[in-house]
Amino acid sequence: AAVVLVAVVAEAVRRTVGWALVIVAALFVVHALFADRFPGVLYGAPVSPTSLLQTLFFGDAGIFGIPVLVMAQYVVLFLLFGRLLQATGAGDFFNRLAFAIFGHRVGGPAKAAVVSSGLFGTLSGSGVSNVLTTGAFTIPMMRRLGYRASFAGGVESAAAVGGAIMPPVMGAVAFMMAEFMGVSYAAIVAAAILPALLYYFAIYCTVHLEARRLGLATLDRRMLPRVAPLLRSHGYLLAPLVLIVVLLVAGYSIVLVAMITSLATILVSFTRPATRLSPSRLVDALADTAQATTSLSATCACAGIIIGAIFATGLSFQVTQAVMGLAANQLWLLVVLSALIALVLGTGLTASAVYITMVATVIPILKAAGVSDMGAHMFAFYYGVVSDITPPTALAAVAAAGIARANPMATMLAASRIGIAAFLVPITFVYSPALLLQGDWTTIVAATITAGLGLFAIAAALAGFVTCELPAWARMTCLVAGALLVFSGGIGDLVGILALGVVMMVDRRRRLAAPVMHAAKAHKPDADATPDADFDPRLAFEAPADAAGPRDFGCWPAWLIIGLVVVAMAIMGRTHLHAHAPLAWLASLAGLSIVLVGGLRAVIAMSLLDAPREPTAALAME
Repeated sequence: AAVVLVAVVAEAVRRTVGWALVIVAALFVVHALFADRFPGVLYGAPVSPTSLLQTLFFGDAGIFGIPVLVMAQYVVLFLLFGRLLQATGAGDFFNRLAFAIFGHRVGGPAKAAVVSSGLFGTLSGSGVSNVLTTGAFTIPMMRRLGYRASFAGGVESAAAVGGAIMPPVMGAVAFMMAEFMGVSYAAIVAAAILPALLYYFAIYCTVHLEARRLGLATLDRRMLPRVAPLLRSHGYLLAPLVLIVVLLVAGYSIVLVAMITSLATILVSFTRPATRLSPSRLVDALADTAQATTSLSATCACAGIIIGAIFATGLSFQVTQAVMGLAANQLWLLVVLSALIALVLGTGLTASAVYITMVATVIPILKAAGVSDMGAHMFAFYYGVVSDITPPTALAAVAAAGIARANPMATMLAASRIGIAAFLVPITFVYSPALLLQGDWTTIVAATITAGLGLFAIAAALAGFVTCELPAWARMTCLVAGALLVFSGGIGDLVGILALGVVMMVDRRRRLAAPVMHAAKAHKPDADATPDADFDPRLAFEAPADAAGPRDFGCWPAWLIIGLVVVAMAIMGRTHLHAHAPLAWLASLAGLSIVLVGGLRAVIAMSLLDAPREPTAALAME
């Protein structure tokens, strides 16, 4: 049975994720079986096949370990919540709201893409799915307004992967982290707030400075939605997200929070016909949840194989001791080695697989060096997330490049540059746990301000622009100032602030001295920018109609049938038919299935008869 299960897991991973994770797991299994034939730090006592299979099949560190436990208990419920909210049209609302606030500003479409991707990413928790949804709208708009293809794809992919680190609804990794650390999910959410805001602040600064440097087009405010009317008409879609925060702060369990917010989403959707969650939309949300759960569950099961093989041989202890000896107790060297290990793992694994593997390898190293538990896990969390924008695989960047019709490698490099905060902020967890809300409020506020200034300085150095183009010495000064502000404290922060202030004063004097020359040089368009003169943004922001649409036939009768079936199943459950009369239980389920399917078919048939005859093609498709 254990052999069959391992084989099935490997095949499931091959079909959903690819060969990379299967090969990594196979290497760890081979090492566990033949550890006495490996050199150096990999040498150890081999594990018998029977013992290894018992570890993988029965052990807490095997296939049915924490990753699969978290998927079954928490992640699937929040995936369902996200899909339900998407089915109500929340994704379109987030896009419209982001463009209403930022669309008219310098680099507005790119800034709106950052905000909308962050909002939508809190629902999906997946960088790739975020790119494929919001990116399908934001990337073409950026291209039509003259943005470079690789830059447009890089902005979207960098913003998309940040959704997994943005509270309150984070990706599967956050739930695993809470389980591994033995803390509440609310504690993880609280610790993740400031780093996530700093990440998006850095992207916003990069987009702003790049747009100023290239003179990119903006959108006419008259062509954009208005914030107040939009909030009045569709602001209720934010209620489930607010409810999550309230319930988590109140201390309710994760499972109860997910169930209450999912039910609240269904109820809130009935506020307007355009967002009403019909039975057909509910079925689509359930199907999407199942599809999203499949690949994640397979990944978690395969990660359990890796962890089981590592713990069976004690490899994690050996690697920890070896790296500690190599670094000679130098914390900065440990951080560099840990980051390199994470980036190497990220070339072929998903964020959750990277994090789980680092639980058994990198995190013990950091904790042994004196790094706080939260800091070590958050470090691994962030570097697991950025695997989606790190070359050579960078799945989110590849998806964005396909939409933007850009070179994938150029898009990966652009995404890595735009999302550089994801590589820098985790290092501050090691040296400055104040960003994780650990310490007094004065320390937390000071660390946040200096980190924000440092990220702005680094963004200016990479863009080579503040209000005009920066000379080489100014860019290097900004880079040094940013590093001091992000990574050091005390005197280092003061030196960084002074250095950044000098650059800002020189930049202002150069702009005032020769504004025309610098403006002309800064606003030269890129060669591959292809603005579309005939593009009218107003067409993209037309409000959705309140009509329910052809898929919403007989909404209320269908919900009535579903409600009756649910009540019947509740009564059957309370009478414990499944326990003392299993045959009657199966017969009752069969009868309810016939009532459900037959009733819904009858409702749809009657609705088709009463429907208008004009859109015959659409009705025939339905």
